[in-house]
Amino acid sequence: MISGKGMRPGDIVTASNGKTIEVNNTDAEGVFTPNDDLAKELFQASEASGEKFWRMPLEESYWESMKSGVADMVNTGGRQGGAINAALFLKQFVDEKVKVDAR
Repeated sequence: MISGKGMRPGDIVTASNGKTIEVNNTDAEGVFTPNDDLAKELFQASEASGEKFWRMPLEESYWESMKSGVADMVNTGGRQGGAINAALFLKQFVDEKVKVDAR
C-alpha cells in the first residue's frame, strides 16, 4: 500500500458506473475481447508483425465465483482462471456498444 489512502482487501468501492466492488485482491489485469472482429484484426496484425498472439477465452461460467454478498461483485474469482477472472471483472466496466479498432 503506497499510502494510507490505498485500497485494502475487504474494502468496498463504488466505480464510476455505480457498481460496487468488494476488494479481495489489489492486483488484477486482463487483455481479452468478446468482439470477434477485433480479435481477428489483432491476430492479423500479429501475423504481419511477426508477434505471437493467441486469443484467451472469456469463460462466462467463472463469473459465478465473483459474486459478492456485500457488493455487486468481488474483484477476484475462484482458483481457476485468474486472468480470465480479471477480464470478466474489467468487462463489467466497458459498454458492450464500444467498438475498438486495432489499427
